[in-house]
Amino acid sequence: MNIAELTASQLRQIFAIKKRIEALRSQLDSIRGGEGAGVEAPSFARRKFNVTTVSKRELVEALERAMEMRLAKAEAESKATTGNGRLSAAGKAATKGRPAKVNGDGNAPEPANEEDRRGSRGSGRETEVRETGRGLVEHLDEIGSQQGHAQLIQHLMSLGIHYSDDGAGRSGDHGVQVNIRDPFNPDTMPEWLKVSRDQFPALAEAVYSFADRHRNRVLRRHERTANINGLSNFIDVMAATSKVLFVYLRRGVLTQPQVIARIRDYINIFTGTIPEYRDEEATGYLARIYSSHQGNPEQLKKTFEKHNVPGHLGALLRVAQVVRGSADGSDASNAGSQLPMLGDQIRLFENRIGLGGASAARIARALEHYEMLTDQELALWTKGVAVKRGVEPGAELPLLNKTEPR
Repeated sequence: MNIAELTASQLRQIFAIKKRIEALRSQLDSIRGGEGAGVEAPSFARRKFNVTTVSKRELVEALERAMEMRLAKAEAESKATTGNGRLSAAGKAATKGRPAKVNGDGNAPEPANEEDRRGSRGSGRETEVRETGRGLVEHLDEIGSQQGHAQLIQHLMSLGIHYSDDGAGRSGDHGVQVNIRDPFNPDTMPEWLKVSRDQFPALAEAVYSFADRHRNRVLRRHERTANINGLSNFIDVMAATSKVLFVYLRRGVLTQPQVIARIRDYINIFTGTIPEYRDEEATGYLARIYSSHQGNPEQLKKTFEKHNVPGHLGALLRVAQVVRGSADGSDASNAGSQLPMLGDQIRLFENRIGLGGASAARIARALEHYEMLTDQELALWTKGVAVKRGVEPGAELPLLNKTEPR
């Protein structure tokens, strides 16, 4: 990150850490210099300030807080604009220091023309994207068709799905979901993208950056905190980023190795490993939750079932298998035979935390969360899944991350 992007508060924190280091080094020099009367104190070469060896966690957290503040500021600015980039009535009033016009009931008046109505719909979709990730690809297509690939790339670099650990989200099997107005067809390349093939490398970098940013700032943050109330948000972000990777692979923008590598990352961050020995620490979001809730395994299992965790693990594995089975992700006919070791890894993890392999119905329900497959594709993707991922009765399963005794 460029130091020019840091806030004054974050810079002060960094300088304060540096001053503490210099003060401690000065004390150390004085202690060494005072040993033995008449003995000249040895000279020590002044070391450069090394962020990676001292207070690294404090610096990382400071940078994350600074970026979150910038994202919140960008979101507030975007809410003050309409879909065509112009200030709304409320935004104009805010810049001029006077309140916006409202109706007698305290609500804002209805948009006066069709252009304002389109901007209002676009703003609502972006709000939903930022809160749940739902409709992300459709939102990006709308920007690409209206403003072009350059604005889309710029938008991808600043767009962020919110981190949340308050239980809000849409990943559970309960509640009512409102369908997106226009069904998504992954095989249909938008017209604006057809005429922008020379910009595919730049667009690909923007998509990869978007996926990596959410992996590091949302998924890994959930892994660190291991708060079970963040499960819905984790699944929402994982599904949204996986969908945008898969769709842009099918459109010819991304490459198979890059997409598979990122989906593997998502699976490893989602599951992780449970250590065999007490002095070792669990890794991965679900593994860390399991390790901290071992006193109440039945309640934990109910929560995982409620959020369809086995189904989402199976769905993400199936996305990786389809991508591995065909370079552009368009053929799922031999997906079941792909990535057998990754499938075994997930199966063993599920059994270690007390979950059985997901049925085809649960995986299909999770794949519907992605909103990227036709009914025919969904049936093909889940064909034979229960047999492939089933666990033989009485099978002896090895423990994950088992190491030799010290």
